[in-house]
Amino acid sequence: MNADTAIVWLDRLVASETGKHLNDLQIFLLQQVCLGKKYIEIAEEYHCTEGHVKDIAADLWKLLSHVVKERVTKTNLRSILQRHTGTLESHQPPDYQLIGRESAIARLDELTQQGQRTIVIQGEGGVGKTTLAQAYLKTCGCDLILELLMAKETAQIASAEIVVEEWLLQDLQIEPGREFSVTLLRLKRQLSNRKIGILIDNLESALDGQGKILSSHRNYVELLRILTDRQLPGITLITSRDRLCEVELNLTHYRLSGLDLDSWYTYFRYRQIIAAPTEIASLHQTYGGNAKAMEIIAGIIWADFDGDVPDYIRIGQDIQLVETSLKQLIGNQFDRLQTLDPDAYKLLCRAGCYRDLDLALVSTLALSSLLWDVEVEQRMRVIDSLKNRSMIEYHSGKYWLHPAIRTEAISRLRNSEDWILANRSAAGFWTDSVVTITSLNMAIVALEAYYHYLEIGDFDRAAEILLKPRDNQWGQFLPLASNLYRMGSIQSVLTAIAQIIPSLKPSRNTAELYNILGDLYWIIGRVHQAIATQYQAFNMANSILDSLDTTIYAHDAYCLEILKIDSLSSIGLYHIDLWELTEASNLFDRVIQTASNTSHDRWAQKATICQALVQSYLGNIELTSQLLEQIEPLINDPQWAGSSAYFLQAIGQIYTNMSNLVSNSLQQNLLLRQRLCQREQYEHRATIVYQQTLVFCQTGNYLQIQAKTLNGIAQIHRSQGDLELAQATHLQSIDILIQIGAKCDLAEAYYQAGLTWKVANNPTQSQIYQDLAHQLFTEIAAPEQLAKVAKMRIANLETTIQ
Repeated sequence: MNADTAIVWLDRLVASETGKHLNDLQIFLLQQVCLGKKYIEIAEEYHCTEGHVKDIAADLWKLLSHVVKERVTKTNLRSILQRHTGTLESHQPPDYQLIGRESAIARLDELTQQGQRTIVIQGEGGVGKTTLAQAYLKTCGCDLILELLMAKETAQIASAEIVVEEWLLQDLQIEPGREFSVTLLRLKRQLSNRKIGILIDNLESALDGQGKILSSHRNYVELLRILTDRQLPGITLITSRDRLCEVELNLTHYRLSGLDLDSWYTYFRYRQIIAAPTEIASLHQTYGGNAKAMEIIAGIIWADFDGDVPDYIRIGQDIQLVETSLKQLIGNQFDRLQTLDPDAYKLLCRAGCYRDLDLALVSTLALSSLLWDVEVEQRMRVIDSLKNRSMIEYHSGKYWLHPAIRTEAISRLRNSEDWILANRSAAGFWTDSVVTITSLNMAIVALEAYYHYLEIGDFDRAAEILLKPRDNQWGQFLPLASNLYRMGSIQSVLTAIAQIIPSLKPSRNTAELYNILGDLYWIIGRVHQAIATQYQAFNMANSILDSLDTTIYAHDAYCLEILKIDSLSSIGLYHIDLWELTEASNLFDRVIQTASNTSHDRWAQKATICQALVQSYLGNIELTSQLLEQIEPLINDPQWAGSSAYFLQAIGQIYTNMSNLVSNSLQQNLLLRQRLCQREQYEHRATIVYQQTLVFCQTGNYLQIQAKTLNGIAQIHRSQGDLELAQATHLQSIDILIQIGAKCDLAEAYYQAGLTWKVANNPTQSQIYQDLAHQLFTEIAAPEQLAKVAKMRIANLETTIQ
């Protein structure tokens, strides 16, 4: 144990309170007590009498009790230091939070043994629903526990899509689907294979007056339908003040009541509060045994009444603070705190600005950032003041507010001049906390700043948060929104942009958000909406440029030009997915003409690759060959290895297409064979590029590009006659694309698989893949792609007739 660290902290606290540091004997006494030594042993070690040590100790415990606002003795010193500093082994009983809950645990055991997999723990605020649920899930043998803390305010409730997406990405390391139905199936597969415990906390905020899920959040019903499947090995616990009345859900309710009087006796003894049984009984009766009220009262008795229960009761009666509910108790304690410790009161109210989600568990630094008007050396004292009064929860270096306390805090904060300042300060803290993004969790932490600006209606700053660039794990310098969706968190970005973009005036930032939104629509298969959104980005950037003084705003002009070029390039890619190749070719020509031999030449290189891809699809061998000569040097360029996996994959596809074109030409024209690269050379080059791309995708988790690459490799195997390997590779590609729900790429993968099974003389399986491709291209509304599938169907029919 690290007693010295704890004692240093205690010495600094004493000095800040009294202006004097602990003397040598006091420090030695603390060290020896932490080691478990008796007073006589300490006296012998220090060469003084036992009586002298006892006298020093008595004064020391009195001093420390005053400083830490809690009774300190030789017996409880270690546990107090552990709770305040976390540096000593704790002597706190392991079941301290479950005092009096033996019967509740037994009832939960009984229900689960009867096959109930989803239980709603219902009860009033502060009764201990969450504590019971968390403790029970930790003891029932679950491999993993997933938690959702429902926001207390309806407007802040996260969508079910975002919740499940984050569970899959952060906790289960599984890529979510692009559609919610696919994402839920993926979650159910995980829940079926492992014993996973799930806690949905404070569901009442998502319920209407009849106990049904709000109409704006009906997707939670679909999630709960999955969780209430009795065949799942795990357990789902839901806490709610109100009854959940969705009749089609297979769940049961358990009503949790307050703690009994014996439990209050036990808790007060644990806190070293000595009181007459009648005094505790009176308090217990007043609050109906409410667990949170018990904690708050005990904390206040120590912090404000030096552990004197009669004083607390007498003064409370004198000033007519005889509370009859937790809400009244909390309100009155806010008022008292405002008088006794104004800084602690301000912090308690300001802390309400932190969202009541997982990230509500904030660090000391996060709380300190809200004390901008308090001297740095005094900030820990303010935080401890709230801890000692049980007005803020604390565990393992993290703080959070009990839901009932946060409700009061946020209400008071909204009506104060600190509302905007607190949210801006919290936003600054989250932004400064993340310098580089090397994991999804870091990206989500950085996104918290967005929600603070959204809360105060500062949409311009919210947009800046989404667009703030950072280095990522792939060596790219990308906006936060781009980092998030590349890591798989698509729904959160879609929702974030959609919430603010209608309120933004035309600007460079707004145009950039439209640009990102277009890519998101493309990813989820809404291609026509993606095209329209990118044109909004292009037109807005163009309009701003027309009115911009480029001599003054040269950098803005540079970025807007890039944005226009990027939008045109993106629209060209979208048209490829629709198989509108002529339109795509025209767009890439525009990009090449605009960007070539300028500071934007990199976009010209990308557009040249895309143009070569289009021409290879169109069968223009000569033009494709000419374009290949221009882009082949890029393959070994290290700039392209890390940040352009999509375009490396595209080069591999160009080689694959050229191999197919040459193969067809060989059967028709011997002279052409002599003039073109041999098919084997194209296939060899394609294979090398594909392997380069796979290595990058597998280390960078680019599943979509990995699947597209596998689809190209399968075509190579088909061309070489290795049909079994081609089929296996197709299935790999299809499986990944189904997992992530990339509709456009999945449709193409089905189409190519249909061709492979056709070559393998399996018309039945070929027809199945054709039908799947046809279905998806219909959903995408891509008539040219449907025409392509129709040609394959006709060819299949002719083969069958022959």
